[in-house]
Amino acid sequence: MTPPPLVPAGDRPVRVLVAGCGDLAVRVLHGLANAPSPRRLAILGRDGEAVVRTANMVALSAAQLGRHWPVEPLVADLDDTARTAEALAGFAPDIVFAAASLQSWHVLSELPRDRFARVGAARFGPWLPMHLSPVLGLMRAVRLAGSPAVVVNAAYPDAVHPALAGVGLSPHLGIGNVANSVPALRVIAARHLGCPPEEVRPRFVAHHFVGHRLSRTGDGGGAAYHLTFWRDGADVTAALPPEDVMFALMRTQYRRTGGREGQVMTAASALSVLEPLATGTGAEVHAPGWAGLPGGYPVRITPDGTELDLPPRLSEKEAVEINLDGQRHDGIARIGADGLVEFTEESTEIMRAELGYHCKQLALDDAGQAAAELAARYAEYSRR
Repeated sequence: MTPPPLVPAGDRPVRVLVAGCGDLAVRVLHGLANAPSPRRLAILGRDGEAVVRTANMVALSAAQLGRHWPVEPLVADLDDTARTAEALAGFAPDIVFAAASLQSWHVLSELPRDRFARVGAARFGPWLPMHLSPVLGLMRAVRLAGSPAVVVNAAYPDAVHPALAGVGLSPHLGIGNVANSVPALRVIAARHLGCPPEEVRPRFVAHHFVGHRLSRTGDGGGAAYHLTFWRDGADVTAALPPEDVMFALMRTQYRRTGGREGQVMTAASALSVLEPLATGTGAEVHAPGWAGLPGGYPVRITPDGTELDLPPRLSEKEAVEINLDGQRHDGIARIGADGLVEFTEESTEIMRAELGYHCKQLALDDAGQAAAELAARYAEYSRR
């Protein structure tokens, strides 16, 4: 799958639809509404009252700062493919930002510490149904509507996208995860090189498993990754401290807020991708799930589309293998070409022992049912 050109035809303002009405969706919508270039925005969600109030809040707060871009409320449940497709066709977005999950990742951190540690040992992979189900519904609606929109997804793209790629339903690229670690790495490298951060260009290939750990534990958890630093077109990695020293600084001197409040960083990562798409300008970013690939990569955005921006001497095949190792560390043993997901024995057993939830394999058509069961099991577990 090659992502399409990104500049809308004609002179009309770009149209961006945000699917979801949660914390991340609202943060990103605020950012889009406060940008200087003309655009039309929409927010799509299933709770009509929340959608209308959010659309008005975003539009009116932006107006207070002198931005007057329309924000249209659209009501649809992503499980209702026909209604969602109708909403998409009516608004005709150039870009769709998917920020819908059935359970946010930070909910687990609200558990008592001992239970959080035990469930967390299963890693993030077994929670895939909570993110796969709504994205699957959205992508089916995108196809039904015949929409040519570029779809950017925030919901566990490292695994959701390869699960959907084989059946032609993967979003074009994701946001966050690998990208969230890049600002700190750039600042740390610039400090050691004695130059402004904007002169330093990290190229980081890493799965969600690695990116999630770095700001929390200061290490990659034993999973593979590939990290180099560039300045003025030259590889300056050898002039910097060892990676473990730089990673440790992310946990100490450059530690940042986590949890729900920490989604400021994820929203910034989303906007770093969405803004160049919306304006048709070039950008060097990091993004997970590019073109349905597992894990995260450096990506170049141009007016003609997007492309991998790997460092020299690292092939796409090698980059994918690095991320497949991270995928296994995240609790997913493999993802088949038909979207069948097999979870690792260790993760499956932890989920069974802790929540009474047993799912060794997940087919795409079973994602909704698995998500409902997982939600019920977790609700019971969190009340104990």
